[in-house]
Amino acid sequence: MSRARSARGAPGGGDGHPVADLLQVLDAVRPGANAGLIMRAYDVASHWHEGQKRLSGDPYITHPLAVAAILAELGTDDQVLCAALLHDTVEDTPYTLAALGAEFGTEVAALVNAVMAIDEVASGLEASDDAAQTIAATMSADVRALTIKLADRLHNMRTLGHLPLAKRARKSKQTLDVFAPIAQRLGMDAIRAELESLASTALNDRAQTMSGRLVTATTLLLPAATRPRWRAEWLAELQVLPTRRERAKFAAHILLGIPQLAATLHGRATGPTRQ
Repeated sequence: MSRARSARGAPGGGDGHPVADLLQVLDAVRPGANAGLIMRAYDVASHWHEGQKRLSGDPYITHPLAVAAILAELGTDDQVLCAALLHDTVEDTPYTLAALGAEFGTEVAALVNAVMAIDEVASGLEASDDAAQTIAATMSADVRALTIKLADRLHNMRTLGHLPLAKRARKSKQTLDVFAPIAQRLGMDAIRAELESLASTALNDRAQTMSGRLVTATTLLLPAATRPRWRAEWLAELQVLPTRRERAKFAAHILLGIPQLAATLHGRATGPTRQ
């Protein structure tokens, strides 16, 4: 009998615990998980997030639990699951990294700290071709932190509809520019595909307007590899423009500038001509 299974059957164990479903997944994909440790991480996170709500109105603890559930399906280790459950406690509550380390060990504390570092790097990035490479290089010491962050972003994208329109557009664009490429680099194709689908859908409202269709068509003049990035960036701009007149002016500006941009990008793609 696995440790996860035996812990759920113990007195005060996990049968009625909020992580019971997560532990059931672990039994199937990675028997032997330390259920007691994972339940304790949930209990500590739930304590510190008590009273906090998401924009949906749901208790905040539902978010780290959902992130950990995504990671459980991937068969990640106990430390990653604990860090996922605790990943917002240090940043959003009085709980300290030192206290977390004392209670769950330096490995879990280091993962939580690394996820916060990724957030800091990501929030300071402008849209650029090397944004994903920058984050990946920064966190290359432990890709597990990137895995937690990808699961965090995936759940946030699944619940994106509760955000204001402008923030929805920014997160969708950043997802396409940064996090989907990281998922691809880590070989997490299912997560990459879902991130791209959710982000593209969120940006698609403006794509269906006349201005959006014009901008989308205009990207066909660009090299194929660069089209998703520019399309996402321009549709994100359209998403936050409040009037049809402003959106039309923006689309006209793109149309006037596209020949020079296309020539520049095609020149980069083909490289310098040798005599």
